[in-house]
Amino acid sequence: MSHLANFSLSGVLGVMFLAYVASFVGYTGWGYLLARHSASKVTPFIMLVPVIALVVGYVALKERLILWHYVGILTVLFGLRVHLLGGRWFDKRG
Repeated sequence: MSHLANFSLSGVLGVMFLAYVASFVGYTGWGYLLARHSASKVTPFIMLVPVIALVVGYVALKERLILWHYVGILTVLFGLRVHLLGGRWFDKRG
């Protein structure tokens, strides 16, 4: 029970923000997109969530990114590009 003594107002507010405000904004945006576009066009972009989280952490919180973060970002972006452009992208290169 000693870990409960480490609660702070800023910590509780941060958790509440993530649990309610960020989730509300995310699901509202997701619903908006699904109402206007087919799920097959919108769903691949969910892969960008961790990329956006890393970029926001880097920009807003001055978090340090290591090599594996950059490798992960490039892998996700490459996978999304292949998915969206498919064979058309490879046909232009060959």
